[in-house]
Amino acid sequence: MIKRPLVWVLAAYLAGMYLAWLRSSVWIAAVWIGILLLVIYLLMYRIKNRWICHCDTFLWSLPFLLLLGYCSMGSQMKKPELYQAFEQEITCQLTGQVTMVVEKQWGRAIYVHNNLIILSGEDPYRCENVIVFCSDDQNYLVGNQITVSGTLQKFSKASNPGQFNEQLYYQIENIDFKMEAKSITVTDSGYSRYHLILGKIKNKLITTYAAILSDKEAGALIAMLLGEKYLLNDEIKQLYQENGISHLLAISGLHVSLIGMFVFGLLRRCKVPILPATFLAIFFIYSYGVLTNFSVSTNRAVMMMVVFLLSSLFGKTYDMLSSMALSAFLIFLQNPLQIFSAGFLLSYGAVLGIAVIFPCLKQLFQTKNSIIDSLLISTSAQITTTPFVLFFFYQFPTYGILTNLIILPFVTLLTLTSIFAGIAGAIYLPLGIFLIGGANYILRFYEWVCQIGSNLPWNLITVGKPDMLRELLYVLLTALFVLTVRHYNKKISILIPLAALIILAYPQANTDLEVTFLDVGQGDCIYMESKSNTTYLIDGGSTDVMNVGRYRIKPFLLSKGTDKLDYVIMTHSDSDHISGLTEIMEDGKMVIKNLILPDIANKDEAYLTLEALAKEKNIKVSYIKTGDELLDGDIHIFCLHPSSSYEAATSNAYSAVLSISYGNFDMLLTGDLQQDGEERITDLLQDPKLWKEYDNQLISNFSPAVDYDVLKVAHHGSKYSTSLEFLKLIQPEFSIISCGMDNSYGHPHEELLDRLDNIESDTMITYESGAITIWTDGRRMGVSEYRKCYK
Repeated sequence: MIKRPLVWVLAAYLAGMYLAWLRSSVWIAAVWIGILLLVIYLLMYRIKNRWICHCDTFLWSLPFLLLLGYCSMGSQMKKPELYQAFEQEITCQLTGQVTMVVEKQWGRAIYVHNNLIILSGEDPYRCENVIVFCSDDQNYLVGNQITVSGTLQKFSKASNPGQFNEQLYYQIENIDFKMEAKSITVTDSGYSRYHLILGKIKNKLITTYAAILSDKEAGALIAMLLGEKYLLNDEIKQLYQENGISHLLAISGLHVSLIGMFVFGLLRRCKVPILPATFLAIFFIYSYGVLTNFSVSTNRAVMMMVVFLLSSLFGKTYDMLSSMALSAFLIFLQNPLQIFSAGFLLSYGAVLGIAVIFPCLKQLFQTKNSIIDSLLISTSAQITTTPFVLFFFYQFPTYGILTNLIILPFVTLLTLTSIFAGIAGAIYLPLGIFLIGGANYILRFYEWVCQIGSNLPWNLITVGKPDMLRELLYVLLTALFVLTVRHYNKKISILIPLAALIILAYPQANTDLEVTFLDVGQGDCIYMESKSNTTYLIDGGSTDVMNVGRYRIKPFLLSKGTDKLDYVIMTHSDSDHISGLTEIMEDGKMVIKNLILPDIANKDEAYLTLEALAKEKNIKVSYIKTGDELLDGDIHIFCLHPSSSYEAATSNAYSAVLSISYGNFDMLLTGDLQQDGEERITDLLQDPKLWKEYDNQLISNFSPAVDYDVLKVAHHGSKYSTSLEFLKLIQPEFSIISCGMDNSYGHPHEELLDRLDNIESDTMITYESGAITIWTDGRRMGVSEYRKCYK
């Protein structure tokens, strides 16, 4: 007889979901259902085996569960009809019902369900869920019907590796569009009293914690207990993430089980019969889930807690794997795309580790020491969550297991003390201040532990995003570890997960020159990595993407496994070329060894500011001019502009121009070069002996390219740069333009695009292609466009 049928039920549903995700046709799904039915029939009635018997009748439901998973995922992946009605944004009017209101630092996010959306001159569209952003002070309640006028927008796709994928995130959350509200009118003031009471309780607790704790501790505690992160201090958030305890800032099984068991135990101590005590405890933890906005980890924890309470009620043995399978199945029935959620995978990965890996470690290290048990539990969760941590965050907290071992024993005391203090403070503030003392010291202790951890060497190991082959090998080796322990029980088996971790985390050597032109909106950023693993960042800024360093450049670098830059080259000091560089340097988490600046006399304020910041951060500053060369094995980086005698009228005019050669591969990076500088370079490329006229030196080992394979088009595709004469001289096979969509300058200009067409150059624009990556071994070259690879 098959054990844990719920695990098989979940597996069949997942198989159907996977077929739909691969966009398999209905006929392919039907074939798989037929194969599954045949296999079940043969195993039950024709083939003798010791795993399946006639009483396993639930197996006949598996083909239909596969079909259900296929249909459910297929339905979830469909875009609403309205999606085809406009390009990126449109002015419209929306009417729908409020389901949730979430406070943000800049205002509020209102989740609106069952929407009727009217576009100008068109029939109304139905749309299931929209998130409305507003900053007014009106009080919107769950259940209100509202009419919103404003701009409806599609969510943006990630355009660079490592970048947050807004579209996928909200698709997982079952949100179709976002809307910037200009005006909101409550058309039906009906509301849910249940949600109103919970909202008032939540707001009262937030006010109380803000009054009895400092801002830093209050923000952390409100995030931990109430799921609201808009008051969370950025420093605390970063400290917790770097030390592998950011799970404390999410409502998880730890919180829910503590609260649920405390309420159930309290009711039983008050002589409440087990039946009403069970259902009252279930109602309480469900209400707690609603109060904390029911994140996926909360959803999982609430469902597993409900199963635990009901199993006790009916005298059944609680099985963690079955409970996990049931809760996951119920979540997928609501929304199958949750399978791609970081919160879901990390939450269930941790539980899976405790349920499967911990018994194996316990079997190997037979001990009754509670401290060692805690260490083994933390290690088990780490083993199963590591591939997800690296897939989503690219870095591994080295001391995470130890940090969790130190802080987890205090969680129960912190949670219960904080709840009592919050309730007491809501009634009588001085009593809350008195009771919160212990929680306050625990939070400060957490911060102190994290600060020590962050200052330790190799606290964060940057691995990058592992490829799917290494992820698969890790999973297979982990499964092999479980089977080996169960069958042979040898301590040497512990080498298997260690080998799996090495395979997953070991950095891959770069065998070629790789160049990536990032999509940073209206700006420039170019990343290069050579086969010697030397890293270069040429420019890094934007005028239309806020915090471009934090949200686009740094995530890209981490996804590549890079937390150090050997050379950062600034072509010139305009903000669309240095704003992200400034962010990264000020942050200090990315090691920068060398900053190379154009060697000019008339330095502007932005130039001097960046130069001073580099020296403050102990970054070596060097200067480059016409004729200077940087060698990296077979890679030659020549500076063509500016010369030391060149007097620039603007920052664009002195923009550094780099000619990069590797074997037969040649690439020209022109920054924001203007006409005067372009004419000088044209002369130099035609006769390099002219360099002597500019710098009193003859560079004999530089041979100008007859034609270039790649050109980074100057000044984002301005018609005033990159003349036809210049293009006919360098004859680029590929021309890459870095600019933002619908930018105010009109880049790239039609005149420039016509000139590129005239020389038959293959033109790519970052806002269309996303990040553009070029690989070359010096003989062959490959090009990929991120948005075409990851649609």
